[in-house]
Amino acid sequence: MPIFTLPGQAPYVLTAPESLATPRLLVFRDRVERNLQRMQAYLEEVAPASGYRHLCPHVKTNKSSLLTGWLQQAGVGYFKTTMREVEMTINAGAQDIFVAYPLLEHDARELAHLVRKFRQIKFHVQVGSLAHAEILQRIGRNEQVTWHFFIDLDVGMHRTGIAPEDAFSLYAHLAKQNEFIFAGLHGYDGHIHHATAAERRAESQRAMEKLSAVFQHFRRERVHIPRVIVAGTPAFRFDFEILHKALGDETLVQVSPGTWIFWDSNYERLAPGEFEIAAVILAQVMDIGQPHRLTLNLGHKRWSVDSGPVRFFSRPGLKFVSVSEEHTVLAHEGTETFQIGDYVLLAPHHVCPTINLYEEFSVIGEHGEIEIAASPVDGRNR
Repeated sequence: MPIFTLPGQAPYVLTAPESLATPRLLVFRDRVERNLQRMQAYLEEVAPASGYRHLCPHVKTNKSSLLTGWLQQAGVGYFKTTMREVEMTINAGAQDIFVAYPLLEHDARELAHLVRKFRQIKFHVQVGSLAHAEILQRIGRNEQVTWHFFIDLDVGMHRTGIAPEDAFSLYAHLAKQNEFIFAGLHGYDGHIHHATAAERRAESQRAMEKLSAVFQHFRRERVHIPRVIVAGTPAFRFDFEILHKALGDETLVQVSPGTWIFWDSNYERLAPGEFEIAAVILAQVMDIGQPHRLTLNLGHKRWSVDSGPVRFFSRPGLKFVSVSEEHTVLAHEGTETFQIGDYVLLAPHHVCPTINLYEEFSVIGEHGEIEIAASPVDGRNR
């Protein structure tokens, strides 16, 4: 029975790798379940006995109706998406969906059709400028749709969102329009990838202070804020601790990490042991050339290179040399013998775009059995 070891992880058992075509994306169900348990424990450190009430996970990582279903079975009731994952999330049975992406005309019209078709689902959108509001207002009027909206705040990433000091004037404008119902504030601090926990906490404090200032402005104006949604995976624990203490119970504070459900080698480097690497790739040695060199049967069409090369391999001493579309060349120290066809397990360095490169994945059970040979990544490329 093949056993694979990745740095910092419990051994991975796979009973019948020969039954799978490689390269193959594998999801280990027991590790996903333990990641869910850890997430609940982290949230309940701040809000005891709250379950997953304070979680609105971003499904851009898993892109799977199966995984989104697992989240619901565990008790998760809120979901964050882009337009690419909306239909997948609907098909998984979600009842509360926040489309956290500035909607241009075509996407706004498509979402309006979904809002009308699935009236039992509560959809939310974000608004970060008057220009985006005008698009939504026009589509809402034409399609007879009312938008439940979050004001998107730029709390430091400088990617989308309105400057915090301008947030209330945007709200005041939208509050006069029949097409809009205020749902809360959204502040994504995806810029927080600092090397140490102390640095991440300090940057989280700065970002959440910006959001808290907006919250206090609304409170002075006697405007109730139903929900606040913040955070990616690196900062969610800091953000939640800060906001839950600062805002109290009158507003539902939620965090929206995505990567945590699968984890990857990049975040394992930042926060060792915070979660387990649950999604991995099974590859094989396809050629052995120069001394201390071998080639795997996958390239950057099967693992994302945007955050750097893969660093976690199941065989000791392997180091990245180069990658092309269909090949990954590795160096080894010569202390181990490799043969063509040998299996190598590797952990994605950035799991979110890596998942998008696969049409399907295999689910592996607690004892290494293949529970589901092929489950679709049904939110990819959409």
